[in-house]
Amino acid sequence: MTPVVFAPGLVSLEGERELNAVFSPNGRIFMFSRTIDGTFKMFYTSQRDDGLWREPLMAPPSKTYPGHRDADMAFSPDGAWVYFISDRPLAGYSLDRYNIWRSRVTRHGLLTPEPLGSHINGLGHELYPLLVADGSLYFSAEREDTFGRRDSYRAQFRDGAFETPVNLGPGINGPTDEGDIYVSPDETYIIHVSAERPDGLGSSDLYVSFRQDDGTWGKGIHLEDGINSPEADYCPMVTPDGKYFFFTQDEDIMWMDAAIIDKYRK
Repeated sequence: MTPVVFAPGLVSLEGERELNAVFSPNGRIFMFSRTIDGTFKMFYTSQRDDGLWREPLMAPPSKTYPGHRDADMAFSPDGAWVYFISDRPLAGYSLDRYNIWRSRVTRHGLLTPEPLGSHINGLGHELYPLLVADGSLYFSAEREDTFGRRDSYRAQFRDGAFETPVNLGPGINGPTDEGDIYVSPDETYIIHVSAERPDGLGSSDLYVSFRQDDGTWGKGIHLEDGINSPEADYCPMVTPDGKYFFFTQDEDIMWMDAAIIDKYRK
């Protein structure tokens, strides 16, 4: 019930910055981001038949544009796609902006990435994509209807496509930066990041919100119990089996028992 550094010496390296933490639906692939020469790159490791994990390697899409950044990965519910953000070249967009891309997962690795449509990728940053059980997409962006600098949105997946994103409302979003949202597959709770709230301990803190009976999101509850710190706390994720809660603290990936979430639910 106390967060500790995840996989020191394999994933978390001394003197390096790692962030993000995402498992494939079957739990056999783990992806994370690491800074290489100051640039975010996607890495992965896979589990061998004997249960041990291989040495992490840079994911093929991150080798395509060495000077560009890739981060914030998420698997689709069926494990067929990896969604991520990148500032790689995209016609009609500035090179200093993150957009959401996706790569098909095959037995030979990730295929050439493709961007999502312009109704998802606006003119600003799109960050931290997350897909839930019905295939719908959550992400963060700055749009005309934001309450503050950046808000979190949901795009319903229907008939093979994402519909127009909808703002999650004041239960999640406020007058400051919001983002980095993990949503449970059944969409009963959200763990999200907010900056500069009165109860915050550092530059960004983690909060949990629960779905109310009327379908709205309840007020965010600040995570205590040694989770939030004076450092930046961000990138929440829960493993597909619901057992472990991951997040990034400053430059390290942390993990702990996901039962901590039930404490706040009660």
